Amino acid sequence: MENTEVADELRKYYRDRIVTSIVGIVADVNKVEAVSKSLAGNNNIEDIYVVTGEFDIIIKVRFPDLWTLQEFLVDELSKIPGVKNSKTMMVLSAVKDMGHLVMG
Repeated sequence: MENTEVADELRKYYRDRIVTSIVGIVADVNKVEAVSKSLAGNNNIEDIYVVTGEFDIIIKVRFPDLWTLQEFLVDELSKIPGVKNSKTMMVLSAVKDMGHLVMG
């Protein structure tokens, strides 16, 4: 599937639903703490973890719709000094969320 087809499918799926995503962030090694602190002020970011592995920071975000998530990724996250790259994983369904079983 091409990127435009994927975007169209996501729009159809989410419509006006709350969007939950996990975002992996690759940051400049000397700016991980500054990037984390910069993200902490955003009310749509529920969790911020500094991690090892492929990413330096993992965040869990919830936005009222797909459009505001897109604005965050393009207009805010990508412009934070020290952010080198990111990968967004869209949550399709949750089994357990915030410690509570949501899918039986």
